[in-house]
Amino acid sequence: MPEKNKDLNCKANNYAAKISIIYAVVSAVWILVSDMLTTTLFAKKGLFTVFSVIKGWLFVLITASLLYFLIRKKIYSLYLSENKLQNALEELQKTNAELSKTQEKLVVQYKKLAKNQEKIKELAYFDQLTNLPNRNHFMLVLEKAIKEAHFKGQQLALIYIDIDNFSKINNTLGHETGDVVLKEIAQRLKEAVGNNGFVARLTGDEFGIIIYNFLDFNVLNYFIYKIFNSFSMSWEIMEYDFYITPSMGVAIYPSDGQDSVSLLKNADKALKLAKEKGKNTFCFYNVEMDNILQQRLEFESDLRKAIEKDQFVLYYQPIVNLEKMQLCGAEALIRWIHPQKGMIPPMSFIPIAEQTGLISQIGQWVLTKAIWDLKSIREVTNHNFYVSFNASLREFSSANFVDNVLYTIEALKADPTSLGIEITESVAMADPQNTIKSINTFKEKGIKVFLDDFGTGYSSLNYLKQLPIDVVKIDRSFIANMSTDIKEQRIAKSLIDLSHILDLKVVAEGIEDSQQAEILKSFDCDFGQGYLFGKPLPKDQFIELAKRF
Repeated sequence: MPEKNKDLNCKANNYAAKISIIYAVVSAVWILVSDMLTTTLFAKKGLFTVFSVIKGWLFVLITASLLYFLIRKKIYSLYLSENKLQNALEELQKTNAELSKTQEKLVVQYKKLAKNQEKIKELAYFDQLTNLPNRNHFMLVLEKAIKEAHFKGQQLALIYIDIDNFSKINNTLGHETGDVVLKEIAQRLKEAVGNNGFVARLTGDEFGIIIYNFLDFNVLNYFIYKIFNSFSMSWEIMEYDFYITPSMGVAIYPSDGQDSVSLLKNADKALKLAKEKGKNTFCFYNVEMDNILQQRLEFESDLRKAIEKDQFVLYYQPIVNLEKMQLCGAEALIRWIHPQKGMIPPMSFIPIAEQTGLISQIGQWVLTKAIWDLKSIREVTNHNFYVSFNASLREFSSANFVDNVLYTIEALKADPTSLGIEITESVAMADPQNTIKSINTFKEKGIKVFLDDFGTGYSSLNYLKQLPIDVVKIDRSFIANMSTDIKEQRIAKSLIDLSHILDLKVVAEGIEDSQQAEILKSFDCDFGQGYLFGKPLPKDQFIELAKRF
C-alpha cells in the first residue's frame, strides 16, 4: 500500500478515536446533568417520567446518529479500501497476463535463438555444399587428435588432397557440375576412410584427412591407395563421363610436426612436390623438402626479377626449305641470362613460370620482342620469311590468349602472315573444341599454326584431322638415328606421308648432318631445322647467318 494511503487511514482512525472519547465524555455529562435537572425541575412523578422517556429517546437518537456517522465512515473507508484492492487485483491480473504473453514471446525467442545458435555452429564448423567438416572444424579435431596421440604414445597421419585440374570442370561444364563433383568426391572419401579417420573440406577443391593410430606404414599405404582407387572409377555426373585424379601430401605425427599448424604446413609442402612430379601421385614429407622449397622460392623470386629487369633474350634457329635450301623462317627461343648463374635454359624455368602464372607475362614479352626483331631480320631475308613462337598449355588455354595476341599484332602494326604459333599435341588435345576455335581465329588473320613434337603425343588421328593446323614438326627423336636405322626412316616417312595426306606441310627437327637432310628430302619433307643449318642465335648473329643463305 502507498505511504499516502497509510497516512490517510491513520488520520481517519485517530479522528474516530477522538470522536469516541468526546462522545463518551459528553454522554456522561449529559446523563449526570440531565438527571440532576430532571430531579430538580420535575418534582411531579408524571412529568419526571415523561421527561425521562423523552431524554432517553433523545439520547438514543443522538447515540444512533453518532453511531450511524461512525459506522458509515468506517463502511465508506472499507468500501474505498475494497475498490483499491479490486483495482490492484485487476492491475495484478493484467500484469500477470502481460507477463504470460511476454513469457510466451521469450520462449519463442529462445527457441529461435537456439536454432540460430545451431545454424551458426553449423556455418562455423561445417561446409554447406558437401556437409563435411570445414577447415576450422578440421583444425580443432586435429589438435585434439594430436593431444590424444601424445598421451597414448601413438602416431597419426595427415593427408592433404588437391583435385588435379578441377578448374577445367568448372570452366568447361559449369560450376553446377563442379558442385556435384565435389559432393561425390566427399562421399567417396568418407567411404574410403570409414571410421578409421576424419575427412574435411579445407578449401574449394582441397580436402584433409586424419588417419588415427596406424600401426605401420603398410596400414597407411593401404588407406592411401584406397583413396586413389576411389578416384580411379569413372565419374558419370549430369550426363558427363570423365576421370578425376588427386594429388596428395602426407605428414606424420610426431616425426613431421608436433602441432596442428606445422603438421598441415608440412603436408602442404609434400602436396606441392606431388604436383610437380606430374600430379595423380602422393609424397611423404621429409626435411629435405624445406631446402627444395626454399630453393624454389628463391628461383621464383629471381624469375620475377628477370621479368622486371628484362633479363631475357630471344634466340632464333633457322628453318630451311629442303628442296631449295633457302631460309624461310625461324623459331624464336627464349633464354634467361641470370646475373649470377649465367644462361638458364627454358626447360628449367618455363614449368615454374607456368605453375606460378608468370608464363603469360613471359609469353607476352616473347611475342612483342619477336615482332620488333622481325622487322630487322626481314631486311636481309625474303618477304615470305616468318618467325614462330611457342605457346604453353596455360597460355593457350587462357580465355584472353587469342585476343592478346591479335591486339599486340595490331598495336605493333605487324604482318600476321609473318608470324607462327607452335603448340604441342598435349596442348592441342587438352580441350580440342576450344583449340579448333582458337586456331581458326588465328588462320582467319593469316597466322600460321604449327603442331610441335608430332608423333610423341597421344592425339588420335580423328582429332588430328580436325585440327586446322598448317604445319607439323616431326620430333627430333625420329630423326636422330635415321642414317643407320631403317625402322626410324620408315617411321619418319610414314609421318611425312600421313601429314601430306592431311594437306599439311612438314618440318623435320634435329637435323644434324647432310645425310639426314638428303634422306628427308627424298621423303619429300618440306622443311628442316637443326644444327646442320644453324644453332639458335641472338638476333644480330642470326642476321649475319641469314645473309649467307
